[in-house]
Amino acid sequence: MEDPKVSSVMTTKVISVTPGTAFKDVVAALSGNGIGAVPVLGPGGGIVGVVSEADVLAKQEFHGGADPVPHGAPRRRVRWYRAQGLCAAEVMTFPVVTIGPDEPVAVAARRMAEQGVRRLFVVDGGELVGVVSRRDILGMFLRPDGEIRAEVEKVLCGELGLVPGTVRVAVEAGVVSVAGELARRSETGLATHLIRAVPGVVSVRSALTYRTDDLEPAGMWTGFSP
Repeated sequence: MEDPKVSSVMTTKVISVTPGTAFKDVVAALSGNGIGAVPVLGPGGGIVGVVSEADVLAKQEFHGGADPVPHGAPRRRVRWYRAQGLCAAEVMTFPVVTIGPDEPVAVAARRMAEQGVRRLFVVDGGELVGVVSRRDILGMFLRPDGEIRAEVEKVLCGELGLVPGTVRVAVEAGVVSVAGELARRSETGLATHLIRAVPGVVSVRSALTYRTDDLEPAGMWTGFSP
């Protein structure tokens, strides 16, 4: 079973600005569209930076640079310089954390967590094609229970070769409950693993049993006769 790709959850309509976009127009783009950041596109259409709400708030934080230069805190000093910015190029953050449209959603979630960002701009061949946010990924957990149940049954039959109806599947609020008898013990663990990977699954409650314990260690030969 393939993990869902970034292209399946990303937003394709992306509001952007150019390096020369005036500070006030950048704020208008953020506020007017209800978004937390805009990519800054260079002459060739590639992303050269990103301006977030935090970047533009520096101007208020340091009163447009009128406050004394902060010492001993590199990040605060960077924000102080941005407080004097008049256009996107002077307040943007770079380099930009990006991801490809064919990357798994799980990779996007991990990259956001590791980089401490709320969104990733999606780039394909150097061209901006979308943006994926934490909210887009969280939306996967809003899948209807019936849709999740149908996919779980499809996965179990397809990956384990089970006859439909071998495993009884019930889903409530994203929690999947499964019951039934499988041929081998190893299949019960694999089934749980496969179910957890289905988009929208919150947790798995397994009451699966098995006929043969293929995980029981075989008797070891000691070299001595009984």
